[in-house]
Amino acid sequence: MMGGFWAPELKYAGYDKVILRGKSASLVYLWINNDKVELRDASHLRGKGAVETAELIRQELKEPKAQVAAIGLAGENRVYFASIEQGRSSASRGGIGAVMGDKGLKAIVVRGTKDVHIARPDAFMELCNEVLKYIKHREKNPIPGVMPILAGLGSPQEMKVHDEKWHTENFMWGNSRIRRKDFWNEEVEKKWTGTMESARTRLISCYNCPMKCGATLSVPGLPTYMMKCFSKLTYTMAAMSDLDFGLKIAQRATEYGVDAYSTPQVMAFALELYEAAILTDDDMSGMPSDNEGKFYWLLDRIVRREGIGDVLAKGTYWAAQQIGKGAEAYAHNNIKKHEQLPLKLSMLNPIYFLMYSTGEKINITQIEGQFPQAPFATREEREAFVKDWVQVPDEKFKQYFLDWEPRGEKSIPYYPTVEMSCNIVDWQERMHYIDDALGMCAGLSSFPLKPPYHMHNFPQFISSGAGIDMDEAKLTQAVKRYRTLVRAINIRRGMRRKDDKPPVNHWKKRFPDLEKELLDAYYKFKGWNHQGIPTKESLHDLGLDYVIEDFVKRGILADSQDEPAKDFSGSREN
Repeated sequence: MMGGFWAPELKYAGYDKVILRGKSASLVYLWINNDKVELRDASHLRGKGAVETAELIRQELKEPKAQVAAIGLAGENRVYFASIEQGRSSASRGGIGAVMGDKGLKAIVVRGTKDVHIARPDAFMELCNEVLKYIKHREKNPIPGVMPILAGLGSPQEMKVHDEKWHTENFMWGNSRIRRKDFWNEEVEKKWTGTMESARTRLISCYNCPMKCGATLSVPGLPTYMMKCFSKLTYTMAAMSDLDFGLKIAQRATEYGVDAYSTPQVMAFALELYEAAILTDDDMSGMPSDNEGKFYWLLDRIVRREGIGDVLAKGTYWAAQQIGKGAEAYAHNNIKKHEQLPLKLSMLNPIYFLMYSTGEKINITQIEGQFPQAPFATREEREAFVKDWVQVPDEKFKQYFLDWEPRGEKSIPYYPTVEMSCNIVDWQERMHYIDDALGMCAGLSSFPLKPPYHMHNFPQFISSGAGIDMDEAKLTQAVKRYRTLVRAINIRRGMRRKDDKPPVNHWKKRFPDLEKELLDAYYKFKGWNHQGIPTKESLHDLGLDYVIEDFVKRGILADSQDEPAKDFSGSREN
């Protein structure tokens, strides 16, 4: 979901991907100018901000139209949640900026002026026009009965929306602890609207897209930067502050190049440890006394890896392990040793239990999508919703939703049923992995309700665009292969069933027997054994015999069975 202009520029230069192996002895940037590709010295850019770096490189190359994906100081210092910034977009989750920093790569710069060739352009353009027509229709006809960010298309329209009652009263403030049910009122709305309107220069699109999901922000006294989605609120809510503070600190964080989901939570986590006397005055020596000053101070220390910041740069899970003294209890919102959205819920939701537990994308917005988040209040509303729900891969999903009630026998946690939940999660995952494979924006495909790109027209786009003979069955099989490979990589690194779980306090009401049944059924549905390891049979069916050989060699699977040859359930941490 990085978006922006960098990827199209790479395509115009004649390439689909850039793969970098090994490390550079000194800081460099990669310059791709059509057929000319070279590594250039970047020592003069050390310590520069990500956005600043892009501008300096364009000036240096005298290429104002070059697209630059760069890291800031956080990536250089291998902060675990460092991002890659690219002008109008950001790749933030999972610490990918730290990978660039570890390789000594400050930026990848691209200028492309070639043509892009389409296999069957007439058919392809006809499909594009159909999509554009649908997008315009949806813009004029938002889905009724759902929150504003889900009523339309694109990445959640946080830059347009001023009504933040749902986020601020349902998501948790501070270190994902406090729910402020009566926070939003007319006075807050008026103040926050004024802040956003004065800071927002304009709404912006990614390359050649009719949507405007991001915005350029110019906070008085600070350089202009880009923002999209929920990063609008993450710093504000972590600091228990207001939107003005959130937009200001986000500008500095963008230059540093850090993930706007993890970073605020790490800082709030540190302050909670300080309040609990687990971190001491010695750890926080020099920290200002005012609330907002504390967050600026912590951000600087983390990015520079100075003092306690060197520990916090590892994220809440690993920082807590190092700090000890009970700090582990305060790193309470981790999934697979990584931070998630600051959200706590009441009743266990079987669909979201499976997505949170088994998902390997580290962000629920990259797992959830085309099936509604909750049942509609009345049967009439549900019947209206399914009438034009053409995106479903199978008609059974319409019935699942029609029968889903807010209360009673057909409500959560026992409805959707275990079998239904497996099917729903698989459909949502399938769409996200298609997007990843195609370089497609999830904001127009896998994430929103009733998107323009879906299982029924994707094969046509692939066939007419790339000239690859594709249908729904082949595409579904390909996605199973992608998903299984991701699982296999993580299994090889030690992940097992013990890691497939949401945070302990994510739901107030838990159902251990149901959760076990859900995992058992989903593993079987996916072709995994009891430990969550893909079986030999499923790997063979997907053409992944080399994974079987690797698993047997490593003792993950035995020669004669699909159960683990060794028990790694508690022996490996990464």
